Amino acid sequence: MSGTDITAVIGDLYEASSSGGNWFAFGREFFQRLGVDSGSLRVRDTDGHLMNVLQPRLPGEGQYSRFQALDPVRGAALRTIPSRDWGTTVKLGTELLPNDTFMRSDFYQEFAKPLGRNHLLLGTIGDIDKTLILLFRETIPFTERDKQNLASMLPHMQRAVQLHNRLRGAELNAQIGYAAFEALPGGAIVLDHETSVLFINKAAERLLSEAGSPLALRRQSSQVWNARALQLVIRDRSRAARLLSLVSDAAHGGSGGAVRFEIDSETDDRLGQLAVLVSPLPRQYTLSEDAPGAPGPVLILLKELSPARTPRASLLGDLFGLSIAESAVALALLGGQTAESVARDRNVSLETVRSQIRTVLRKSEAANLRDFERIGALLASLGQ
Repeated sequence: MSGTDITAVIGDLYEASSSGGNWFAFGREFFQRLGVDSGSLRVRDTDGHLMNVLQPRLPGEGQYSRFQALDPVRGAALRTIPSRDWGTTVKLGTELLPNDTFMRSDFYQEFAKPLGRNHLLLGTIGDIDKTLILLFRETIPFTERDKQNLASMLPHMQRAVQLHNRLRGAELNAQIGYAAFEALPGGAIVLDHETSVLFINKAAERLLSEAGSPLALRRQSSQVWNARALQLVIRDRSRAARLLSLVSDAAHGGSGGAVRFEIDSETDDRLGQLAVLVSPLPRQYTLSEDAPGAPGPVLILLKELSPARTPRASLLGDLFGLSIAESAVALALLGGQTAESVARDRNVSLETVRSQIRTVLRKSEAANLRDFERIGALLASLGQ
């Protein structure tokens, strides 16, 4: 193979190893220029399985995992090639194992022979798996010239495998990180300092799509979707400044904080709550090579707070001397209803309900409704 031939395939090799091209297309071109019938370069995919990236699986090749332990050529390479030479060695099959010994082996009779792998050329890849590149011919033996051709490609093969493994590791880490975010019990969003969405899990998407949610997502452009095409929008203007301040603080190295929003449901007149926790992410997870001091990514955790358990009406009456009507109003308030919805449900005037609320607060010695909610939560936590 001439220098021109090598140059022609090197670009395809690096493009394939960086996921921008096609390994099989490279394999076809490589085999044609070296005059070989088939070949094998087995590297791991993101599932950890070995796959031959040089050509699609041939009929019968799927049996290799069963025969790998019986492969006498690989066994001879592992025994005879010193570790210091593992990344630079090219051998004819006959240099590692006498041809008659190879042909008498179960590996040859049951696996290699049916695939036409009578003649073998081997090159070593200096990685942790001690990967081999194997080239096969059915009728024409390999020569010293073939060894030189493979040797000229071997350094590029090694770098391509290293690049493939590095990208595989990055992809695997990304998949693990994505799975971890999806497994969180609540919503998770990663933002930049301008509230553009870098990542969002399905739980967060679901929370922000509900009617009455104080937060929402807005598409920033009509272009093809990408992470930064979405932006977090704060509908609750009374709390917007607080949340934006926490995001900015976390993006610039601060500790962030928490803020609680009311969820005004349009369907059942009940006030739910959304807890929002803001914290910085480690700088190594930023998506660009930012200059020192540049804003970093921010993690937003969302948790819809469950309606508080409420104590028994009879307990409220016994403890605070509430009437049946006052106890019913108190329970409705602890359950998240507004004064307006209580008035509608009880078919009384809003002023009557407000008067009953003032009585409940006075008899329970609560400073306000928040204080009364605290008292109710305490009673409920005691199992009453």
